[in-house]
Amino acid sequence: MAEAGADEARWREAVAGVLKGASFEDRLTNLLPDGARLQPIYARMAGALPIPGRPPAAPWTVVQRADHPDVAAANTQLLDDLEGGAGGIVLATVHSPFARGFGVAINSMDTLDGLLAGVLRNAIEIRIEAGPQTLAVARWLSEVEGGTVHYGYDPIGLLATTGILPTGWPSTASVLANHRQSGTVLTADGRPFHEAGATPGLELAGLLSSALSYLRVLEATGLRLEEARRCIGFTVAADQEAFTTIAKLRALRLLWLQIEEACDLAPNPIHIHAETAWRMLSRRDPATNMLRNGLATAAAGLGGADSISTLPYTAANGLADSHARRIARNCQHVLISEANLHRIADPAAGSGGLEAMTGALCEAGWAQFQAIERQGGIINVMQSGWLQEEIERLRPPVGTIIGASKYALAEEPVAPVLRQAPDPATPPAPALNRRRDAVTFEGAAFETGPESTAGDAP
Repeated sequence: MAEAGADEARWREAVAGVLKGASFEDRLTNLLPDGARLQPIYARMAGALPIPGRPPAAPWTVVQRADHPDVAAANTQLLDDLEGGAGGIVLATVHSPFARGFGVAINSMDTLDGLLAGVLRNAIEIRIEAGPQTLAVARWLSEVEGGTVHYGYDPIGLLATTGILPTGWPSTASVLANHRQSGTVLTADGRPFHEAGATPGLELAGLLSSALSYLRVLEATGLRLEEARRCIGFTVAADQEAFTTIAKLRALRLLWLQIEEACDLAPNPIHIHAETAWRMLSRRDPATNMLRNGLATAAAGLGGADSISTLPYTAANGLADSHARRIARNCQHVLISEANLHRIADPAAGSGGLEAMTGALCEAGWAQFQAIERQGGIINVMQSGWLQEEIERLRPPVGTIIGASKYALAEEPVAPVLRQAPDPATPPAPALNRRRDAVTFEGAAFETGPESTAGDAP
């Protein structure tokens, strides 16, 4: 270690000669959104151990979303995805706040059967995204034999996205927990916080406080803590800030270990589902989203996600066609089958820079989590408006967006989508103000209405 310190001192001396009086911090360090300062070079962290998570050398599950409003068309989506190598599906219904104006209309057992016709349910992972309709869809799904099912119930996420906290949600959570199959029941979802512009530390705090709220509710309904914690999963937004995404997933596992320790629970790896971030997508020059998605997916895999959903590169423009969905699948297949990113357990372990970023996010996330808990928890801070104010206070400026703010096309081609995205409605307070970073640079040419269509609509 002394030798490493001497090497760094010599390097800094050499750099000082190149800088010629300019500030080392201003020129070569980077201030992270949560306040930590990232150095340009780090020594290896000796003695660092991999963080327990996804089984070593096991690939993550490739998950695809079914979100076409027509059940038959959504079934075709699913069959194409599964034949194309996906190992899991998301049933994003019209009631999901993440269906973006689309979503499958599941309103009966018959429509669910039609949606899953031809699907080998025992062989795949199924995730439900049905918002306030979760209990009904879960009941219908429980009547058919299947593999791992994650119910995805997230009443706190509904408050964040719609401004409405479902009445009687603790009772619904209890019913779902008592009918749990082999997956999770409640999901602490970081996407609403990320889409609202939260820093990584604040997103982590929202995840922790949401999950702790669910843990308390399940325990209050009579479940033992050991069983209650197995009912809770996490969904995390992965964006093009690859190092930050890796560190964020690692920090989440470490922070939840602290909560388990405080609850006198033995450590047990949490289930993390990652989805490439909606906030980073651009309607302008959407092909650049393929690169953003590739970075985000790789980072989520390296960070230890158990399953990943890569959004189609045209998702911000509208309902993706089969070509965009195939690229989203194959993005993951290349990273698993060609790049072999899954082969090493927690490859960031011992990396000086990534360990420093992980530690900084742990500190920021825990401090914000404590601030939220002191005010009564995540529901209280949203209803009071504190969280919204904190997001705005910490919001970093939008950086360069290639194809939108820099190197934009002089003439923008029409994106190949089945249907153009409707303009998002503004939900009532206390919902978070979710928006993509590129919106500022898209202008009137990209304003659409709910009746607009383009591409090869059926």
